[in-house]
Amino acid sequence: MKLNRLRNIALLLIFVSFAVMYLGVFWPHTVLPFTLAAGFLILMWAIGIYFRVGAVSMRLPQVECPNCHRVTKMIGREDGCMYCGTPVHLPEEQQEQR
Repeated sequence: MKLNRLRNIALLLIFVSFAVMYLGVFWPHTVLPFTLAAGFLILMWAIGIYFRVGAVSMRLPQVECPNCHRVTKMIGREDGCMYCGTPVHLPEEQQEQR
């Protein structure tokens, strides 16, 4: 659930960056380079979030959701299922491995 939230934030930042760059077209031409630079920085921030989430996602423990019986990844000891949102707890066996 937390991974999906971070991915949604990164996707929102991508749309915001394009909006900022596009809004520069409607202002005087002296403002355009600044809006393009600001949009580019926001886009790089979003790409950094995607990269970090991908790197973290490879190391996360996987557990089976008690509700939908699908395998989901967890951040921390308690998280929500990525598919149905049911609260999922990390079993004690896997807590000791971390």
